[in-house]
Amino acid sequence: MTQKVNANLWNKIQGFDFDSPMSEYGFSTRLANENYWTRNFTEEAILEYKKFMYLAATSDFMVSPSEIVDVVWHQHLIFTQSYQNFCNLIDKQVQHIPSTHNREDFARFKQAKERTTELYTKTFGEQPKAIWNYSDMYESLNLEKANLKIRTFLVGGILSFLVLTVPFYFVLRPLYVNLNNPYFMLAFVGLIFCTFIGLEIYNRNALHKIIYQFNSDSFVFNLQALELVYMKTQKLEKVINGYVNEFVKKKQIRIHENNTVEKVAEFNDSSKEAFQISDVFKLKGRAYYSDIQGYLLNKPIFSNTVNCIDALKKYFVKSKKFGWLFYINFTSLALLLMTGVIRLTTGVLRGKAIDLILIADLMLVTAIIFYLNRLTKLVCTVTIPKLYEEEILPRREKKESWEWKYFIYGDGVITTPFVTLVNSKSESSFSSDGGSSSSSCVSSCGSSCSSCGGCGGGD
Repeated sequence: MTQKVNANLWNKIQGFDFDSPMSEYGFSTRLANENYWTRNFTEEAILEYKKFMYLAATSDFMVSPSEIVDVVWHQHLIFTQSYQNFCNLIDKQVQHIPSTHNREDFARFKQAKERTTELYTKTFGEQPKAIWNYSDMYESLNLEKANLKIRTFLVGGILSFLVLTVPFYFVLRPLYVNLNNPYFMLAFVGLIFCTFIGLEIYNRNALHKIIYQFNSDSFVFNLQALELVYMKTQKLEKVINGYVNEFVKKKQIRIHENNTVEKVAEFNDSSKEAFQISDVFKLKGRAYYSDIQGYLLNKPIFSNTVNCIDALKKYFVKSKKFGWLFYINFTSLALLLMTGVIRLTTGVLRGKAIDLILIADLMLVTAIIFYLNRLTKLVCTVTIPKLYEEEILPRREKKESWEWKYFIYGDGVITTPFVTLVNSKSESSFSSDGGSSSSSCVSSCGSSCSSCGGCGGGD
């Protein structure tokens, strides 16, 4: 049985803007930055916080937030004026009650949580698991942390390689003595190509299987287009280029003949990105684009994209599932390298020409380092973007926004004048305006409770 929602109150709560007035480091930007949350997850968490506060305002008993909702609540408490305005709007001073971890509190908060779930279900329907069932955004990935760090494994692996080279030398020496060039080099080069191609196929299939073990409501399956642009390219400049190009297309930013740019009209875009770009143009005036881009790279609204995607990559790399994949790759490539190193050693001890095998071994070492480093990024640069392109987007309503076109087609949607501008290099700004760019940070809360049980009605 559902409970009728107070439409007037709920509409007011939905309309409350935590980011008003808009600023460089406003509520949602700071919330995402400090918790390494994606844009959609941040917005969903704020929406669930609003629902929680609606329940707090309309119920006579204590309600209890999830851990993620509690993070939003803590953030809102720091924005004291906004929190006071919100409490005035719902006509109730909702107090944050920390848990003292005693037995009485445990029973009290457990009961509050059960009542909250029941009341939420009656009022809004089923609770989104991504916000109410997990302790943080990354828990939905179902990735157990590896016991052995990659760096530790690499140190052990290199030492093992050096130790095992000696017995393997005596095993392979009789074969190498009777196997002359060019037969060995042809076989060695062929083995190198087969190994890398085989590992590439294996890695892509393995990573695809891993991400399909994520919970279906995971944030990974609900990313924004420009988060995927950064994920695929690993270049924040690409994200900024996409936004600025749109204002160039709308003739709100003008490109001058000497490759300087200037804002010539107000943006008809209310997004935080547009606000920040407009603010930088006001500061810099007419300037070289590289100067503008340099400022924007350090702005929180853009650097947040880097933070959350890089946090995902680090979280994934530290997992047990990726660890095993890395171990298999390292071991395979180490054995491949060992065949070349032993051939080199055999040649040196027999006084043979070693130029070709030395060059081949050095090139192989370089390729292995590059490949293993690439492997740590592969889930972001290839696996997830490919999943969106081939499986997720075709199942959704057709995406016609410039952001999704930019993700799919890349620089193919960038205007020719802007491509020329981006490729041009300049060393100084046309404008004499100075200034420095850094992310402003409001002082954080002086103290916080270690865990939250719920809230109670106040005044």
